[in-house]
Amino acid sequence: MDAGEYIKSRVEMVEKAMYPEIPEEPKEVYGMLRKFIERGGKRIRPVLALASCSACGGKEEDALPFAVGIELFHNFTLIHDDIEDSSPMRRGKPTIHMEYGIPIAINSGDALYSIVWSSIVRRATPEKLKGGGMIMTEAFRRVAEGQGIELNWYRENRFDISEREYLEMAGGKTAALIGASCELGAYCAGAERERAALKDFGEKIGLAFQIKDDVLNLTADPAKYKKKIGEDIDEGKRTLITIHLLSNASGGVRKKVAALLGKKKKSQKDIEEVIALAKEHGSIRYASEYAEELVEGAKSSLGALGSAEGRQLMGSLAEYIVQRER
Repeated sequence: MDAGEYIKSRVEMVEKAMYPEIPEEPKEVYGMLRKFIERGGKRIRPVLALASCSACGGKEEDALPFAVGIELFHNFTLIHDDIEDSSPMRRGKPTIHMEYGIPIAINSGDALYSIVWSSIVRRATPEKLKGGGMIMTEAFRRVAEGQGIELNWYRENRFDISEREYLEMAGGKTAALIGASCELGAYCAGAERERAALKDFGEKIGLAFQIKDDVLNLTADPAKYKKKIGEDIDEGKRTLITIHLLSNASGGVRKKVAALLGKKKKSQKDIEEVIALAKEHGSIRYASEYAEELVEGAKSSLGALGSAEGRQLMGSLAEYIVQRER
């Protein structure tokens, strides 16, 4: 089974367990949540939890409660992130706050966060609940911290972000939850020796996942990507691509890029100009190569796994992250 087939089959397992966790009533609170989650998504986090458990010799069903909780939490963060970023669209449809208003979106996000924990408490075995809960709360804290750091860059209109600062931010906002997914899989399999290695594996591919997302946002085939090309530029996001561009361009170009990124309303021409400069200065290529190096580093952590089949499974999932087209 290749990575794509594995992901598809495990997504079905996760969704079958996840959808019943969303209450039907009152519809004013939960109605939009079910529709929001059913829009889909990559579901890479819960799949990695299941795969890590299997790779460590455990039963995937043992990790399923935490896999579902991780995916529900991820969707909770998307609802609040969309508000914080003033994003109009999510997965090809209006964001919840655009459709229902900010107060309802905040409340629905909060309701989804409560479902995360009620689901885990009800479904996880008592002997795994405390340890698994601690892994999750630590990851949730780091996600919030990463998001807070990024939001403060916007508040202060900072563009002098170093690569180290970016990696620390993304290491919390994106990589922490993917690292926790892999660690939870090992934990549910009872593989204490492999936990640290799989957490390291997950955090590296988590960073690669984010950087690949940033690359695709500027270079993907629109028909496959299903999001607006250049949306990150439109939002003025600080990515590894723009940080490399601002660090390596001449003074005049650097000033121009910062001004374009900082504009409240950008034209399509503005967006295309920044993308062209990122290509010209090798910034997109740099980010792509950086993501590939992270995946290679992540695969080196898999030596801790005793199963050759497990190493192959996790390695194929890591490759999928940097080879995907959406």
